[in-house]
Amino acid sequence: MSNHVALVLAAGFSKRYGSDKRLSGKNKPMILQCLDKICAHYKHVFVIHRHQDDALIDLINANQATLIPAPLENIGIGTSIATGVRKIEQSIATIDSISIFLADMPFIQFESISAVIKQANPNSIVRPVFNHQSGHPVCFGKFFFPALKALSGDNGAMSIIKNNRPAFVEIEVSDEGVIADIDLTEHWPSQSK
Repeated sequence: MSNHVALVLAAGFSKRYGSDKRLSGKNKPMILQCLDKICAHYKHVFVIHRHQDDALIDLINANQATLIPAPLENIGIGTSIATGVRKIEQSIATIDSISIFLADMPFIQFESISAVIKQANPNSIVRPVFNHQSGHPVCFGKFFFPALKALSGDNGAMSIIKNNRPAFVEIEVSDEGVIADIDLTEHWPSQSK
């Protein structure tokens, strides 16, 4: 647990959702639903967020996660990942891997996160798969940190996976939560809206 770190990407703008989806949810905001599961598995959890993101900053307890503001310009998934990895490396001396989570995936089961961590090592990329669909979190060993730090704009880490197939490990899980993200209010189960 101690050498494996989580990075939660929460700097998006929820344009299709219509409001700040990170704060939506019937009983608990989506971001906190995600963090409850993530914090149960990782000693160190980092959340990358938008600048001047007071509502999210106030919501997340400093004991839960370390907050990282995204750059003011050129915000995209690649920039968020690169910024997060740089900050994590500055904050923690010894890291074997970083698992990248999306803040709009509150249905990932505990067992799926455990399965990813179990397969994680410094030289591999581990990803859960449900029904032949690639899911999250994606865990990158420290060998891949330089490539992650080189990402920018909207270019995510898929190119790193494609260029390193021999190091890529897919874990079949029976958890639809690894592929279920919330992009529209209709994506919530009726009892969770």
